[in-house]
Amino acid sequence: MLERMREGSQGIVAKSILVVIILSFALAGVSGYLGTTSENAVVTVNGEAITQQSVDQAYQNERANLQQQYGEQFDLIASNPNFAQQVRAQATQTLITERLIAQTVEKMGLRVGDEQVKEAIRNMPEFQVDGKFDNDLYLSLLRNNNLSPSQFSANFKRDLVRIQLLQSLVGSEFVLPLEIEQASRLQGQKRVARILNIQSDDFAKDEPVSEEEINAFYTENSQLFQDPEQISLEYILLDADKLSAQVIVNDQDIQNYYEQHESDYQNVERRKVAHIMIQGTNSEAKQKAQDILSELNAGADFAQLAKTKSEDAFSAENNGELDWIERGVMDPAFDESAFLLTTANPISDVVESAFGFHIIKLLDVEEQTTTPLANVKAEVEATLRNERVKEIYDDLYQRLSEVAFESPDNLDEASAEVGIKAISTDFFSADDAPSILDNRLVLNQVFDETFRNEGLNSEMIELSDLQSIVVHVKDYKAAATKPLAEVSEQIQQQLEEQKAAVAAQAFVESLMVKLNAGESVASELSAKNIAFTLPVTLERYSRDHDGQVVQRLFQLPKPEDNEVVRDYVVTAQGDFAVIELSKVIELDASKVDESAKTQLSTILERSTSEESYQALVTYLLSNADIVYTSAQ
Repeated sequence: MLERMREGSQGIVAKSILVVIILSFALAGVSGYLGTTSENAVVTVNGEAITQQSVDQAYQNERANLQQQYGEQFDLIASNPNFAQQVRAQATQTLITERLIAQTVEKMGLRVGDEQVKEAIRNMPEFQVDGKFDNDLYLSLLRNNNLSPSQFSANFKRDLVRIQLLQSLVGSEFVLPLEIEQASRLQGQKRVARILNIQSDDFAKDEPVSEEEINAFYTENSQLFQDPEQISLEYILLDADKLSAQVIVNDQDIQNYYEQHESDYQNVERRKVAHIMIQGTNSEAKQKAQDILSELNAGADFAQLAKTKSEDAFSAENNGELDWIERGVMDPAFDESAFLLTTANPISDVVESAFGFHIIKLLDVEEQTTTPLANVKAEVEATLRNERVKEIYDDLYQRLSEVAFESPDNLDEASAEVGIKAISTDFFSADDAPSILDNRLVLNQVFDETFRNEGLNSEMIELSDLQSIVVHVKDYKAAATKPLAEVSEQIQQQLEEQKAAVAAQAFVESLMVKLNAGESVASELSAKNIAFTLPVTLERYSRDHDGQVVQRLFQLPKPEDNEVVRDYVVTAQGDFAVIELSKVIELDASKVDESAKTQLSTILERSTSEESYQALVTYLLSNADIVYTSAQ
């Protein structure tokens, strides 16, 4: 009952919205809403623009995700000359898909109520401190991303509606029992095969790479060897953490602050109460409550009446007792009455709330107390120190902002004004910015052509609540093709690998011709010092062999008795494998337990849902008017 009344007084959070929030941020994260649309469009989708800024942000997000996913291996992956281009293309495609989904939602007229959006935002962990919504944090995050609450709410509302569409699409799939049985048999099937592994490296020196080939590849693929645009900066970083040394706090300061803010260190009054509740707000319910009150006034036992007559079943089992409450937690009428009760007069009159009629009994009181200074001295000192640091920070922020604006051609005077040394950087691109500058707001500013050409100081850019920066572009290098000498070795290695793969594939295909004709390949295998493995029995999800080999093995048709079915694949490492399937071992579906079938059903439903979603995306893409207005 207590939980019910609390929800009634503070607002009910629909479980469906919580599910939407989890799904939404799994897909995009809060950063997906924190962006502006001030730049020119690089692609239009059915007439709607996607800006360069949006593409850049999506690229940075995708790059960060890959970096987190691959860890130490990321640098190796990112060193591929095609990496940035491929990731940016994928990010752009994702934005196009999201825009098409949004347009579909609009055409279908799907809606989410404003109250649902408000409640959902309040429950987002990004905006909470100690599990509670913090409006200051909310406004700060939005302000740091140049976004107003109304803009964020509108963007968020659109995303909730988009998820509504996806849930309606993927939540309606089902799987028939026959499909589950068939899938069970296929899942449990085993296959017996011999495998011949051929390494491409064994063919690497068969045909050397000439200088002419290197030059031709460089000329035809110069876009793969681009150095991105680069800048060098000068900046002044205002960091509150580095100002703490300027603050001195003594015992008298702490005593004075404690006395001035004594209310902050008080434990509020709490009360333990019991109640008897009659549901409904009509005269009949009120009379029923009045009759119970008369019994109490005549000497009846409160606990016994609560147990037998209260219509709050949960508290009735505990003699009507509720949890400890503070002011403002319960329904207003209930709250007011409960805190007027005294030990001399512990039972209330009949009280009407939004839930019915109550008779309340005071059981215990914890009075308001003040925590002694000795118990909170460290906390008071930290709070006072933080406030003084914030005062110094705000003063320096204002002075730095003013002088950087008044003397816009360099940061010398601004540096002298605040006593913070300006820091210079070497050239860097948007992909390898120093950590303190690896911020979307900073990078959008410094790589903006108009800002760069003006040659002026930036405005103050807030990196966080207590960290901000002003920047000045020193020098700029446009994107340019790397000289051949710098990439010649890389090209040679790439061409050698290509030639080795071509030679290896030709060798494999020649083997396949002989094997399929029933001819011996012993001499060819001996020359390369390779051989088929002994027959191995593999399951569908075996990890003992290359994934591409296992996948192709289970795609091959079942062989006739005393026959084999063979094919070859390119392995995950870029090598080759010849597969000879000789036997298929079927599973008895009756031996599959119910838990495995349930799990398989879930997987099939998820797979079908994914197919439905991909079919929708394919349909939308094929019928969309997509125009790229500038190079990505």
